[in-house]
Amino acid sequence: MKKLRIGYVPNNKALNVPGDRRRIVFWAKERGHEIVTNLEEKFDVLVLSERSDLRFFVKSKKKTPIIFDLVDGYLARESLAKDLFRGTSKVATRQLSGVPRPFTHFVQDICVSASAVICSSPEQSKLIRKYSNNVHIILDSHDEIPLLKFNGRNRHFKNTSSLIWEGLPVTLGGIKTISSALIRENSTYGTGIKFVTNQEYFRLLGQFFPSSTATSLRKLLGPMAQDTEIIPWNVENLIATAKISSAAIIPVMLSNQLQFLKPENRLLIMWKLGLPALTSATPAYMRVARVSNSDVICKTNSEWETKLNLLRNDIDYSEELVRRGQQYLEENHTRELLLQKWDNVFQSVV
Repeated sequence: MKKLRIGYVPNNKALNVPGDRRRIVFWAKERGHEIVTNLEEKFDVLVLSERSDLRFFVKSKKKTPIIFDLVDGYLARESLAKDLFRGTSKVATRQLSGVPRPFTHFVQDICVSASAVICSSPEQSKLIRKYSNNVHIILDSHDEIPLLKFNGRNRHFKNTSSLIWEGLPVTLGGIKTISSALIRENSTYGTGIKFVTNQEYFRLLGQFFPSSTATSLRKLLGPMAQDTEIIPWNVENLIATAKISSAAIIPVMLSNQLQFLKPENRLLIMWKLGLPALTSATPAYMRVARVSNSDVICKTNSEWETKLNLLRNDIDYSEELVRRGQQYLEENHTRELLLQKWDNVFQSVV
């Protein structure tokens, strides 16, 4: 493939958020292509993030191929009120042009107009294929995360009594769904949780209604929040915290369709960090658990309690979870596999 100049409407102007640096920026850098964020310049193909003014590009008369990187499950069925509120809010704040309408309508239109659509899971792909016949499934690159060996015999529950949770604060609601299991674990064994995340966040559109993560944790966990620690998210802190933690928890608020359709990135990151992990029963996590033959899924609070106890009392079980997880990574999520998938997208449109 010739070296390309890729016009890009990013999630963040600095190109340093995961949706940029772990995706198109990663591929372009590895393959030697140039990213152009000033769309007044010439470029060979245009890539749109979810932060783009989707309607503007639907109406564009330019003949340049458009690739839409639809990472989140915005085509999932939500209530009309919630869908309309999201679309209206984005129009009101000028993230989108046009008249207010359900956000899914904006997404559907750009999927129809784009030369290709990228998503992050087979579950999302099924929804998108109603509007595009050129859909590609690509997870984030985790190259910034080192592959660590299982070191649980030094950081086992009986020694460190610490769990790790990693992610954006807007996904903390999943903690509430397993709070009774976590509170019982804490009261019985003194187990705390280290949250590697932002200390402050916005509850609406990433820029409105600022909130404190510490305040949210107090609401979610009550008195147990005193045994939690918030560690600012960066790669170095994530690695350092993983090295002193016993296991990872990835609970998801299943009633939230966007969270329900999230891909498996967080589980793969924990496996790469050498940690056993337990997750909620989302389609992506259940799919990966099935393929890797890993007993990571918890469907009830009782299952969370049982499997946390199993991790505590059977270190061989913990080590086996990591072994199977890292074998899955080796077979399904290597750098070359990811790069080839990105190659395939661009080869399909240029």
